[in-house]
Amino acid sequence: MAKNHYIEKALHIEPWESMQQRITLGKTEPPKNNGKDKKACQTSTPTEQSDILGLSPEARILGLDSVSRIPYQFTERQRWTNLSARQLENAKKELLNNQLIKQVFLGKSLFIAPTEKLFLLFGMESPYKRNTWELHSFLVLLAANLIEADPMIKYARREVSIGDLNSTIDVVSAAKNGQRWAWEIVHHCSENIYALAAKLQGKGFSQIIFLCSDYNIKQAVWAKIRNAGFDPDFRSTIRCMIFSTLICQRKEMKLKGT
Repeated sequence: MAKNHYIEKALHIEPWESMQQRITLGKTEPPKNNGKDKKACQTSTPTEQSDILGLSPEARILGLDSVSRIPYQFTERQRWTNLSARQLENAKKELLNNQLIKQVFLGKSLFIAPTEKLFLLFGMESPYKRNTWELHSFLVLLAANLIEADPMIKYARREVSIGDLNSTIDVVSAAKNGQRWAWEIVHHCSENIYALAAKLQGKGFSQIIFLCSDYNIKQAVWAKIRNAGFDPDFRSTIRCMIFSTLICQRKEMKLKGT
C-alpha cells in the first residue's frame, strides 16, 4: 500500500505497519522514534500504559488506526485492521465510552475523531492546533489532508496567520499554477460568517472557500454571504462547499490511481 505522506507529515509518525503486528494482546508500544523529532513520539508514562492495557485488543487496534490514518471513513478501516464489522463497532463503542474518540458525521460519511487523550496514550504529540476545541481542530486537520490529496495542490497549511492580531485562516492551499485559496471550516450556523469573509478581503486569495459540514449549513452560509453587502468583485471569489465534495474527490482520485 502506498505511503500516505501527508498523514505522516501531519502526525510525524513512522511508515504504516500491520495493526496486528503493532498491537498484541499483552503489550502496546508507542510508535518508534526515528530521532528527528523528540516530541513526536514521547514515551508513555506507567499510568498511560495502564490506560491502554485497560482497552480490549480490538479497541487498541482501532485507536492506533484512527490516530495514524486521519482522512478515512469509519467503514474503510475494516479492510486493513482485520476486524469484523461487529468487532469494529464494539471497538468504536468502547473508545467512545472512554472519551478517546468522537463521532463526526459529514453528510452520509462517518469519521472518528481521536481526542488529544488518545494521541497521548500512544505516545504521540497531538496535531491539533486549537487544543481547547477538538472538533474544529479535527475538521481542520481532515480538510488539510483531503485538500492536499489533490495532485494539483502543492501544499495545504493549517492555522495560517494573515498578519492581523490573533487572526488566522483555517487552511491555506497553494496550487501548482500559483493560485492560493483560503479555506474556512464551518460546522455551526452561529459562526460570524461576515467577519470571517471580511478579514480575507484584499489578502490576495484567488478563492475563499467556506467548507461546511453539511448541505443545510452551506445554504445558510451562502445566504449570509449574499446579504452581507460585499462588492460584486470580492463576492465572486467566495464559494461554499461541503466536506462530502472533497471526500468524493479523494475516492475518485484513488480509483484513478492518482
